Amino acid sequence: MKILGLKIIDHDTGAALLVDNQVIAISQERLDRKKYSMAFPKESIDYCLSAAGIKSIDEIDSVAVEQIDATPASLINLLKQHDLWDKIAHKTIFVNHHDAHAASAFFCSPFDDAAVMVVDSAGQKEKLATGLIGVETETFYKGNKNGLYRIVRNHAPVNQFTGRLLDFSGIGNLYSQVTYFLGFGKHEEGKTMGLAPYGKGRLISEIPEEQFLKKVDQFRYIFPTRLEPHSDMGLKYLFKKTSYSRKSALVRKIKLIMHSFSKKGLAYEKPAHFPKTPEIFFKHPRANKNIKLPDNFYPHTQPANIYDRQEGNRRLGVGVYTELAYWAQFYLEKVMTDYAICLHNVTNSKNLCIAGGVGLNSVANKKILDNTPFENIFIQPASGDSGLALGAALWANHQFNKNPVEWKMDNAYLGREYGEKEILNTIQGYQYEKLSSPAQTAAKLLADGKIIGWFQGKSEHGPRALGNRSILCSPIPPGMKDKLNAQVKHRESFRPFAPACLEESADEYFELDCPSPFMLLVAKVKKDNIPAVTHIDGTARVQTVNSSQNPKFYSLIKEFQKLTGVPVVLNTSFNDSGEPIVETPEDAIKTFKSTNIDALIIGGYLLLPNNDKINT
Repeated sequence: MKILGLKIIDHDTGAALLVDNQVIAISQERLDRKKYSMAFPKESIDYCLSAAGIKSIDEIDSVAVEQIDATPASLINLLKQHDLWDKIAHKTIFVNHHDAHAASAFFCSPFDDAAVMVVDSAGQKEKLATGLIGVETETFYKGNKNGLYRIVRNHAPVNQFTGRLLDFSGIGNLYSQVTYFLGFGKHEEGKTMGLAPYGKGRLISEIPEEQFLKKVDQFRYIFPTRLEPHSDMGLKYLFKKTSYSRKSALVRKIKLIMHSFSKKGLAYEKPAHFPKTPEIFFKHPRANKNIKLPDNFYPHTQPANIYDRQEGNRRLGVGVYTELAYWAQFYLEKVMTDYAICLHNVTNSKNLCIAGGVGLNSVANKKILDNTPFENIFIQPASGDSGLALGAALWANHQFNKNPVEWKMDNAYLGREYGEKEILNTIQGYQYEKLSSPAQTAAKLLADGKIIGWFQGKSEHGPRALGNRSILCSPIPPGMKDKLNAQVKHRESFRPFAPACLEESADEYFELDCPSPFMLLVAKVKKDNIPAVTHIDGTARVQTVNSSQNPKFYSLIKEFQKLTGVPVVLNTSFNDSGEPIVETPEDAIKTFKSTNIDALIIGGYLLLPNNDKINT
């Protein structure tokens, strides 16, 4: 049975192919090199078919297309534009957005039965019983051997003319609105999560929960306001230029409190151990200088610039932003944990599966595991929309096949592997060294304080590099995090890095009593000898590594342990700021040459810097 899953519109398009017990999946961004690509995934389709040895799409038995915010008719028109519809019309099904998310988590989990929670910013639009148009925000399921069954689905009403969300938006959307306000871009909620620990919770005490968060029933919270009114220009400011009469009481109160903080000096209070480079704290590519914001309020402000010379107005600083990030993270954790408890009460399952963009909030995931009756948790590593092509394929396989293929996702390496011949063709003309033991060489470089690119095996599915398309360094030097942020990754200085730890040593270094192979659980750090992967609040987003899931990466960490006594390396994605993770050997060489990485180990070969290609 050959099933092709597709996500063909909006952000994070891609393809996934289920062939018997083999799965191949790729996001379009990895191939067209445009982060969160919205392009039709033609290259992704070709990639999957080629990797499986399939010569034509005619050989595919079934095609499952994820259907966010689109009618089947509009999707058919899109497929017709790419000369696909005539070939696949008779074998195509369309899968609801949240159903695809749920399938991506449950059907490849290790569980025969589980509760399933899908939470994101916005899913598919549907007409509600009230006559309004609503967009999915949270959906809860029960999964067993017979399939997936919806328990309840929440919607946020939208304006049927403008498409904008009305007041009752979900927790994922609220978190996204705060992210935009902080000056971050779309899909950058992870930055808000990283910023939150610098706050101290002062907004929580200033704004009582009942003023903005109301529980309607066991599976629904509502928020009596939109924090971020979208402008027609697409500027995502919390307080755009508009009259006070059009702002809710909550928005006005937040604004007053934040100005109060500013007067008290909180705006310029530097958190303990805060990086020394606040000038790169925020990036503001979307700031529009032609928009004048009211009452001295500048949401897109670099904290180093306290005064605006043109307006002569004092600006809010770092402390206000950290407090709002803390506030958003606190309530996201609360709502997610509460939902999980309610879901357990209904399903009585000991197993929980999570998908949807909020599933990438690894802090909340650990809070759910620690504070609910669930004993086991599986989080889809591509929880966001990049996992929807896979989810659509799995939904079609299990919901429509009498004898569905059983496939369990014990690792996230779903891309293709590049052979030695392809690697040699890429590095031909560069000076390179053939290695007898790439793991030993890499470990020695890390122990010597070097930063290396590590390109091995199949690429990872989802936004996390898990040891095959990684930049690695030692977690031991205290200054390594700042060096990596400033000189290699070129990103905000407050953002933390993740540890990759031998699975058998994880409980020695972290308060973690279960494997975390997909880097989606944040745990307290027990030891003080890995400062480069320890965040400001003493936590780390842990990846556990065992020899069956990734033998090469496991061997590298094991060799590093022999040299240093530490079974942990710092692992971050192999990409520069604003770029997708590298996919091909050519991508790896390009990123290596454009960053301050000390060495690249690609397959069994070592390349060093200052090694320009030789003219032949």
